[in-house]
Amino acid sequence: MVFTAKPDSSQSPWLESLDQKAVAAWVALKCRRPEASVHALDRAPLLLNALKQTRVVWVNAPAGYGKTALLADAARQAERDGTSVIWLTLDSRDTPDAFFLRHFLEAAERQLPGVATDALAHWYETGRRGHVDVEQVLLLWLQELASFERPLLLCFDDVHSLQDSDSWQVLNLIVEQLPAGVSMVLASRYIPNHLGRLRLNPALGWLGISELSFSDDETQQLLLLHGVDISPQQVQQLIQRLAGWPAGLAIWLACYRAAGRPLEPAVQLAQQELSDYLLGETLHRLPADLQQFVQQAAVLGSFNEELLQHCTGSAEYHQPLQQALRLNLFIEPQLNRPGWFRMHPVMAELLARQLPQQERSRLHHLAYNWLSEQRQPVTALHHARAAGLSREVQGWVERESEAILGNLDIAGLLSWFELLGDELLYSSPRLMAIAAWSWLLTHQREKAEAMINRLLQRQCLADFEEAALQGYLARLKGLLNQAEPLCKQALENLPSARFTLRILMSSTLAQLRLAQNDADGARIWNRLAQDLARQNNAPAMEALALFDYARIELNRGHIAHSREIVERGLALLGDYSEHGGLLPRGRLLLYRGVLRWLGGADDALLDETLQQGIAASTQVHDVSVCYGYAIMALRYTTAGDYAAALNALASAERLMQRWQVEADSYQWLMAVKANVWISQGKLSRAQDCLEQLLQGQSCAQLPRPELFPMLPALAVATQARLYLLAGKSADCLSEIDGWLRLRNSNLSVMLLQLLRGAALRAQNQHSESQQIFLQSGRVLQREGIGLDLFSWVPNLSDSLPQPQESEAPEISSGLSERELEVLRKIAQGLSNQEIADQLFISLHTVKTHARKINVKLAAKSRTQAIHRAQELRLI
Repeated sequence: MVFTAKPDSSQSPWLESLDQKAVAAWVALKCRRPEASVHALDRAPLLLNALKQTRVVWVNAPAGYGKTALLADAARQAERDGTSVIWLTLDSRDTPDAFFLRHFLEAAERQLPGVATDALAHWYETGRRGHVDVEQVLLLWLQELASFERPLLLCFDDVHSLQDSDSWQVLNLIVEQLPAGVSMVLASRYIPNHLGRLRLNPALGWLGISELSFSDDETQQLLLLHGVDISPQQVQQLIQRLAGWPAGLAIWLACYRAAGRPLEPAVQLAQQELSDYLLGETLHRLPADLQQFVQQAAVLGSFNEELLQHCTGSAEYHQPLQQALRLNLFIEPQLNRPGWFRMHPVMAELLARQLPQQERSRLHHLAYNWLSEQRQPVTALHHARAAGLSREVQGWVERESEAILGNLDIAGLLSWFELLGDELLYSSPRLMAIAAWSWLLTHQREKAEAMINRLLQRQCLADFEEAALQGYLARLKGLLNQAEPLCKQALENLPSARFTLRILMSSTLAQLRLAQNDADGARIWNRLAQDLARQNNAPAMEALALFDYARIELNRGHIAHSREIVERGLALLGDYSEHGGLLPRGRLLLYRGVLRWLGGADDALLDETLQQGIAASTQVHDVSVCYGYAIMALRYTTAGDYAAALNALASAERLMQRWQVEADSYQWLMAVKANVWISQGKLSRAQDCLEQLLQGQSCAQLPRPELFPMLPALAVATQARLYLLAGKSADCLSEIDGWLRLRNSNLSVMLLQLLRGAALRAQNQHSESQQIFLQSGRVLQREGIGLDLFSWVPNLSDSLPQPQESEAPEISSGLSERELEVLRKIAQGLSNQEIADQLFISLHTVKTHARKINVKLAAKSRTQAIHRAQELRLI
């Protein structure tokens, strides 16, 4: 390209008159940066860290993602760090290329006198001769830039305004020829022209929607900065709705303040204001046909090209789709679903409302028809609900019930049943059974039991389904002895086509075994659940089985292995569609948070993990959300913020009551609350709380709820802790020893042993106490438990051994390296087959190693071998 331009004086009188005052006034506006917000998050590190990786960073995102504010914050921080900054806000008048270059050079000279003197002089000199030598002016400026003695940051905002191809080429050349010591940031809503070879430039990095969106943790920090006082439940709903959109949150906050900070503001607050922003900033310039396209796409929410064509009834969908993608109209490809696209949820909601209700219903109905034919029942049900379909899809739901249940879209089913109404629901025994399962899986026991009784009265259930429903209900009611034979009966008789119920029965039997401290039995049933899920290509059910597997390993005290299983489950759900799998995803995320907390983490990543888990579990009405609130409460307790801890637990209880969950499904939170009172030093309140939980029973008599089977052990630990802090060491030892005589192989034993050691020391039995602390310290270190136990066990800080990297086990047993490896797996509670699988050896070889280990350690059983190995410090 020849960079020589003869500016058209009709576009601007400046070239002829060279009115320096007019130019100066115009350039002053283009150099102006926004001031720092008073109550805003410091996000400058996001951009500055990106500049450390590449010298040129392009910030590209739709309107409202805080691009200008981010650039301004980074510019201020760069100046504080000794870097000079040149800022230019582009607009449609930066055309043709000569004017664009002049505006930029004037801005550079205004902000850093002397940085563009020669180049600007050449611009005016060649302009007087009748044409501007753009190429030579640009080269002169780049030479001046190379001789600049300090680090320099160039900031170009609103680059999407640069539509002229010649001006675009000037900007490209600046990027390509950027001298050493100079960095550059560009911000745009979309890329106005093709980048060409610039895409291959290794010095160019990108920040997009995913990086600019507020994380859940950042959203909560901003709400805290603005003094927003709403419940955690509403915070999660707000996070889910806005999906990290900075402008959306800013508008919501403004409306919140204008409303006088109501105690219970609706999440839908700022609906009109958000719509006005969207129209004013994005849609008003779009052609009518493109506006209509994005409105139709908004109704669909998620779509591929086939669905678009089916719903729009036109083959002319591809060009507007590509145009919408190029203009960054809040539509993004779904990385986990090739060929599918998704519109931002707030934009979809606001844009869809611009269409008449009749048109929206028509599109939803068409989407339901196509998706149901494509065997995507979960998404199809979503559109059926939105279309107001009830009787029309009743038969389809009956036919697809196994697939819908298998995807665990329980929230979708519950919403659809509300739409359906009792008359249609009670007309179909099949739908009644599905409703009963939906309520059972969300722990709405009374509603489920009433529906099951209605089905029994009508005698319309097959024997196997009756046994399955009754068995699951008995499990929820804590009737373990009744639940197990019923679940086994159902499993034996269920036809292979009813794979969802077969998996649920296997999982229930695993939970029953776990509740009876039979981890090996639980693992057998859990393995069957995983196998059935794989055989029937049900990733959501398989992920749910992996969650149960992680719980089994955690109960055994195998923290590291539990963590691996959780990550395996989340990886399995990585390619799963957006509507399915929320229930297992939420549980796995919450368990990831639990395990990070046990590992001693207390950081932003833990915050984000918990918030993601809470959001997913809240969306599907899953009682596992209580895990998230419990960990939040314990973290607040460790930090000494007891009011926040109690408020988190109260939020969980209110949420359960709103969902009509039976109290015994979440009563274990009372034990957590008692520990908060203990840490606060209010022992009488803690004792009252514990007695309210026990209701005249001993700790061992407490039920083992499905969600938290370790409740009796936690109650024992809580009571022991109370005794210890009250100076009743004998009572503490009695409570712990009574429990340990019956059980000695799960996570709770670790804490109980530490409490026991503290009680023995209180009785001056220092030798045995110290031995317990040393052994417990090694176990905690081996399992990766980094939780600060000092705040939970009195005077523990001077008792636990400090990790020593040079410390090596004293091997005096003659065990080989392979035998030691097998021994460690045995100590982790793995079966012979699991050891064979993990070490890639045969089952026979494992058994041979196990016999040799027993001989060399003079042990008659696995348990004796483990104890002997611990004495020799082999494990």
